[in-house]
Amino acid sequence: MQRNTVVVLLVLGFGVVSLLADASYEGLRSYLPVGVSESLSLGGLLGVGELLAWGLRPLSGVLAEASGRYWEAVLAGYFMVPLGVALASRGGGLYIAAGYWVERLGKAVRGPARDHLLSAIAPRARRGLVFGVHEALDQVGGILGPLLAYMLLSRRMPLVLLAIPGAAGFLVSLVLSVRYWGLSGASGRPGSLKRAVLSVRLSGRALLFTLIVGLLTPNPLVVEHVAGLEGVEEEILPLIYMVSMLADAIAAVPLGMVYDWSERASIGLVAGLGAPAAILLLSSHGFGARLLAAAALAGVVESSYETIARAMARGAAAYGALGVSRGVAAAGSMILYSSLYNICPL
Repeated sequence: MQRNTVVVLLVLGFGVVSLLADASYEGLRSYLPVGVSESLSLGGLLGVGELLAWGLRPLSGVLAEASGRYWEAVLAGYFMVPLGVALASRGGGLYIAAGYWVERLGKAVRGPARDHLLSAIAPRARRGLVFGVHEALDQVGGILGPLLAYMLLSRRMPLVLLAIPGAAGFLVSLVLSVRYWGLSGASGRPGSLKRAVLSVRLSGRALLFTLIVGLLTPNPLVVEHVAGLEGVEEEILPLIYMVSMLADAIAAVPLGMVYDWSERASIGLVAGLGAPAAILLLSSHGFGARLLAAAALAGVVESSYETIARAMARGAAAYGALGVSRGVAAAGSMILYSSLYNICPL
């Protein structure tokens, strides 16, 4: 089989795995406000989960790169998706918290290693397209997850059924590992801590891009939060977030193609979209066209982190550091726009 065909199959395979995993864990996240009792803080539950998902990525990236066990990390991480959902489905605050945290830990374990494998097999002139295709499929799963959760809740079906897509995703990842374990460029070779540090240094532009753009541009959660501050009804807030996710999915492949054509042009495009997103958000004054436009633009910028930034980075350790930079930028953006809204709404 020609290498180009193998690359296409592997990229699509990883995209399907991410789609299935997202359908499971985004469905679980949608269920949390319903399943968490008053005795357990939803904010604390989500906060610890995000800390696990993003804060541990540098460690998992360094370990994967130093050991060369990329496929093992990918398999372990995707196995934690159905495991976490099944655990949470037992009900009760402790089981829900433990299940959600197991799933978030799995995201930290698999993310850097999976991104390294995608980066390793991607042709130099098609790195943006590779990550764009993966992100588009990933977001389809992110949209399906809440719909699955709604269907299960409305029909009073057991939550454990949400584990089925995640289990299917793990099986697909297992097939991919068996089929492509020794693929040139994606096979695991033990490295060193020095090489891991070097990969982070060589990916400095990706880290700066994520930090600067992520801090100054409102992300989908920020748009949803500011909309709530503006008095938008609670039942409409998920719709606003859905608009961002749809825009993310639609923009992923075009952004990747622009990056492959010109890295500078892709960065300039994202920066040019981020500024009007901020202006539209702060001047929206409730639900309407401006708020929806801000949500869509925020989704496009969000997509750039998964396409442009990932295409710029090199090595599992760098992808781990990239995750932390995204988390820091997202937290800073939330603080920035909450403050701007209270101080000087347009």
